[in-house]
Amino acid sequence: MKRDLTSIFCILFFFVAIFQFSRPGLGAAHDEEYLRVDGPCDFVFPRDHAAHPGYRVEWWYYTGNLTTEGGARYGFQLTFFRTQIVPSGQEEAGPVEKSAWRTRQFYFAHTALSAIDEARFYHDEKMARGAVGLSGVEQGQAGIRIFLGPWSVLMEPGRHQLKASTDQFGLDLRLSPAKPPVPHGIRGYSLKGNMPESASCYYSYTRLETSGTLNIDGESLPVRGTAWMDHEFSSAPLEDNLLGWDWFSIQLEDDTELMLYLLRAERDEYSGASSGTFIDPSGKSQHLVKKDFRVEVLDRWKSERSNALYPSRWRIRVFPKQLDLTVVPNMAHQELVTERTTRVTYWEGSVSVKGRLSEKPVGGVGYVEMTGYAKPFKLLE
Repeated sequence: MKRDLTSIFCILFFFVAIFQFSRPGLGAAHDEEYLRVDGPCDFVFPRDHAAHPGYRVEWWYYTGNLTTEGGARYGFQLTFFRTQIVPSGQEEAGPVEKSAWRTRQFYFAHTALSAIDEARFYHDEKMARGAVGLSGVEQGQAGIRIFLGPWSVLMEPGRHQLKASTDQFGLDLRLSPAKPPVPHGIRGYSLKGNMPESASCYYSYTRLETSGTLNIDGESLPVRGTAWMDHEFSSAPLEDNLLGWDWFSIQLEDDTELMLYLLRAERDEYSGASSGTFIDPSGKSQHLVKKDFRVEVLDRWKSERSNALYPSRWRIRVFPKQLDLTVVPNMAHQELVTERTTRVTYWEGSVSVKGRLSEKPVGGVGYVEMTGYAKPFKLLE
């Protein structure tokens, strides 16, 4: 009961804060007043691992596939979202009382664990103001730390440290990049619609060698595997004709990786801005446009909780690479219903991959994200 009351208070507190920043007389927050992405991002690291205030939305996204020494399989997710509720240049009219609690930044975090062999799915969520040490992004000599309460990511040269703990599960993982970060699109400029400003700055660590421990119902499990990290920031909402997206991150056994995102319109038609990236064993990347690949849905699964009907098996063909893959969820129920934070329902889950690359058999693992199936995707609306 205490947890339920705390959750209700957090939601009310968040929406009261939005109202205070956007009520008449203070100026409503319009998308065009935020910083825009309308050309190459040309990342500089480690600087661009940190936060980018002035852009409306930003996220740091970790997913991965892990196994115990005994072969038990697990998938995990740890994600931090930053949202700016009023543009940086917008000031309130009249005198304003200074307070340590005042902030333009709010943070949300989601974590999930798929116990594949047991067909059990766990997830939790948090939210806080980016003030008084509740949440934020810190950049110092030790590296870049992204945190919300006790959940955190520490990005140091050659290592990422992930920590999260909930009532049912926890994770403490060390990740080492096997390849340098990969900018997507055109030098990080990732188009997400028909207009040049419908875009994000987007890069990934596509192969992170991972080790550490999972804690499930009090039992500590040493694990090893691979992970993927996305970092993306933007101020542009999805264009009106788009309902959501399907995103694939695939790590193949031959040390190649594939990222695809499909921007979905009515009748499951895909926008021409849908694109992807293929990464070879050396880390060299190739940008893929919509004509370079085809994704076919082979099966579907209906959620009993949200009634959303999701794709649940796919055939992916990437024509320039002679790549033909079948992608299958490792378990059906990997849906997050985030009523206490972003209020977005989405499917984010571990998958297995088999197929052929240049006529040679290949297998692998990955993660798939699908938004906009329960209702059209509108973050924080």
